[in-house]
Amino acid sequence: MDGRFIHILNEYIRNNYRYTFVDTITDAGAVNKIINNENYLKSIEDKVVLISVNKHKSDHIFVAGHSDCAGCQTSDEIQKKYICQAAEKMHTDLPHEAVTGLFVYENGEIEVLVDYDMDN
Repeated sequence: MDGRFIHILNEYIRNNYRYTFVDTITDAGAVNKIINNENYLKSIEDKVVLISVNKHKSDHIFVAGHSDCAGCQTSDEIQKKYICQAAEKMHTDLPHEAVTGLFVYENGEIEVLVDYDMDN
């Protein structure tokens, strides 16, 4: 994720959820890759996401995107749709994790797009 937004996003998560620390996994245009490349999602789950879940005991995944994304050059509305689809895929693959889709506007405002509770 773009450095203009990552600090805003991590602060939002710390202030609005019960987390002191936020593991951050970034890649340009990740939501587009998650929904359009099945191998991409599997590779980040195996190599990165499960490290956060298994080693750091993370129990909530935030899938985020932002305005003016160079890695996914599309409108905000399409980017939001991708975030929702990516969050749904993450929740389907990792049902014991809560998954929230967030969108960050250029002015720093954050919109919650979708929220999946963890399945027990």
